[in-house]
Amino acid sequence: MRPLRPGVEPGAGAPVARVYRRLLDRYGPQGWWPLLSRAGRRGFDDRGYHPGIYHVPAGRAERLEVVVGAVLTQNTSWRNAESALGQVAARGLMNRRRLLACPERELADAIRSSGYFNQKARKLRLVVEALPTVGVPPRRGELMDVWGVGPETADSILLYAYHVPTFVVDAYTRRLAARLGWVEGRESYDALQGMFAAQLPRDAALYGEYHALIVRHAKEHCRARPRCAACPLLGAPCRGVCP
Repeated sequence: MRPLRPGVEPGAGAPVARVYRRLLDRYGPQGWWPLLSRAGRRGFDDRGYHPGIYHVPAGRAERLEVVVGAVLTQNTSWRNAESALGQVAARGLMNRRRLLACPERELADAIRSSGYFNQKARKLRLVVEALPTVGVPPRRGELMDVWGVGPETADSILLYAYHVPTFVVDAYTRRLAARLGWVEGRESYDALQGMFAAQLPRDAALYGEYHALIVRHAKEHCRARPRCAACPLLGAPCRGVCP
């Protein structure tokens, strides 16, 4: 199987790496994080996904788009967050200065489709305010000091907006790891993140692709009520612990 990109290939023996290969073989590159601002351009589909392109976002405006999306997708579907992102862009607010100058009530109205819009408007302003004004990534601790930002959102911002190699752990990741027998399910976020990091090369593109593949697999097969027929993980390395 081809590596994710030249020089980056998970080790052959680690179970985490074997699962990655199976998921990539089944689903192919996912093209995360989607950029609405590039939708329809060469290499991007009509929703801004970009399979096999790993150098984006590139530049302040695209990084901000990912940051805003990471906040808007909290506790909602990406479709709802996507709709809110479109409104932010349409109102000319995909700009640090304009977003911070926008009255909170007006910003909340723009992101209404994402749910919890009053809270998210406040969160957005605080997160954007905390971002460095130059192109360097923020520190993880500084992001998590922001009201309403937990490790998943902080790591999503670092990985997908700034290409910092930090593995994102979400509910889908925890579910898959528990069903494969890797964890009991009560482990801390940092412990689960460390398990993935210990078995994979430290590479942002690889981490991003793997996380996206887990989400895809969780939606197609590893649901709350799993659909095990034709699951690419049946047999080894899956230990048959799915209900």
